[in-house]
Amino acid sequence: MFGYKIMGNRLFVFFLLSLAVLAVFGRTIWFDYVQLDEGIILVNNWFFVSDISNFFEAFKHDINYPSNIAPYYRPMFIVSFILNSQFGSSPLVFHLGNILLHIIAAYLIFWLFLELGFKKEISFVSSLIFAIHPVVTPVVAWVPGRIEAILTIFTALSFIMFIRYLRIGNWRYVVGFFIFFTAALFTKEVVISLFPVLAFYYLIYRKEKLTKLMVRDVQQIPDTDRKRIWFWLIGSAAIVIFWFFVRKNVLAGAGIIDITFLQILSMLWSNSAAIILYLGKTILPFNLSVFPTLNGSTFIYGFVALIFLVAYWFTSRIKFSTLSALGLLWFVAFLTPSLVGLYPTEKMAFFEHRLYLPLVGIFIFFVGLPTFRHIDMSKYRYKLPITAVIILFSVLTFNYSGFYSDRLTFWGRAVIDSPLSPQAQKGLATAYLANGRVDEANERFARTLELNPQEKNVHLSLGLYYLGQGQYDKGKEELEKEIEIDPNQFIAHHSLGRVYAQKNNYKEAEKYFLKTIELSPDYVLVHQDLVVLYFVQNKHPQAIAQLKELLRIQKPEAMHPQILKILEIYAKESVLQ
Repeated sequence: MFGYKIMGNRLFVFFLLSLAVLAVFGRTIWFDYVQLDEGIILVNNWFFVSDISNFFEAFKHDINYPSNIAPYYRPMFIVSFILNSQFGSSPLVFHLGNILLHIIAAYLIFWLFLELGFKKEISFVSSLIFAIHPVVTPVVAWVPGRIEAILTIFTALSFIMFIRYLRIGNWRYVVGFFIFFTAALFTKEVVISLFPVLAFYYLIYRKEKLTKLMVRDVQQIPDTDRKRIWFWLIGSAAIVIFWFFVRKNVLAGAGIIDITFLQILSMLWSNSAAIILYLGKTILPFNLSVFPTLNGSTFIYGFVALIFLVAYWFTSRIKFSTLSALGLLWFVAFLTPSLVGLYPTEKMAFFEHRLYLPLVGIFIFFVGLPTFRHIDMSKYRYKLPITAVIILFSVLTFNYSGFYSDRLTFWGRAVIDSPLSPQAQKGLATAYLANGRVDEANERFARTLELNPQEKNVHLSLGLYYLGQGQYDKGKEELEKEIEIDPNQFIAHHSLGRVYAQKNNYKEAEKYFLKTIELSPDYVLVHQDLVVLYFVQNKHPQAIAQLKELLRIQKPEAMHPQILKILEIYAKESVLQ
């Protein structure tokens, strides 16, 4: 395929991977948002993520701060948007960011495979197929999917540092591991699964070293090796403990109650069938879905892949302490946390972006097999099938990425893939509503409520739409229905407050605004509305108190012009001191 010397030029490898990614995913830079989380992170929270001074502030809050609340603490993910936003605000800028992160992740997989001892050409081909594999599509084409690329980047770097630390023992590598592992942990908690992978790799490394030294007794391992491992273990444990308490305090401060260990075990058991579904998509990626659910998916590809892997394992007599076994452990270890979610099994979507990091394990499994490790890439009997796979995957990926082009296309496909999912039906209804197709939206909302009469945010979406059209009575009715279903829906309370303020019923407006603050203390819009509400009533002490709260969470340059005028008035009177 490519000469050995060419593969030795890492800059050229990076260039080739970039070329492949741009050829397959280049058109995604023109894609719009699909409004699956982007609405909160990049629209509602734009004033926060666009301000570079919030770099460290992101580490103090949950993922949806300040406009919403979510039980996830992933500050490095938000930091990526803060950095990305410095180059612009359009979807194009963020799609470019996703492509760059994906290229870096693919290159680091190439580097990791070299560190694991695989040949350069095999490592390159593996990273190339990974870069254009159909299941990585949502990580590139869906802007919030970048979290998996960021996680993979830091995880791969952590593993590389660990390998070098074992082999060389230089303190710089263990420091590098601590830095990259910490970054990964503050990106997504899934990286904790790296520990069993590293422990297994250490067993392989120790066995190889004992064989080379012809030492049978483990006690004869040099003291320096044991000291290295103990230093690494103590440092890693300290990082995890530090992260645990930071995360716990942040979520507790937002009023979020974490799930229990028993709940996690229950969800893992209930969702265990998804492992078969995911396995099929890694080896036979022909049943991809933008919104996959268990009841709307076929498991035939997964069972075929499982039978193939089991049969190959036993017929090839693969030993336990091999890199192939490490690859399977990698796949299972990093995939298992993805089975835990906020919804019951029948409502949970098993998104494919969660396969990004586990997919690396499948490549390690195959590349670690003797059959693949000794492939001569100069022979056509190997070149032809590999080229065929690359072309096939490129075509599949290119076509599949089109479903992420815009909101209506995405949710239309989601309903086709999972017609019994109330979330998919609601997503399509909201997309219709955003395009002014009210009748079609109402049909989908009705279908959503048929599937789940207690589905949240259906009446909220209708209520906000009617308010936007000036139909306040209909909007009020829908918002009240939403609160009946979800009493903690602070946006519904805030919107009802605005309805009453519009009707000059300030007492009721104040009641709903204060309830909103009770539910979401740092929600900027409600503080702005309370400032205006108190100001027009000449309740200056209350207006000043709200203005001070607003200044705590929002910089003046990001404030609404009306709020700035009020701020100037109070500033002249020196009452904000």
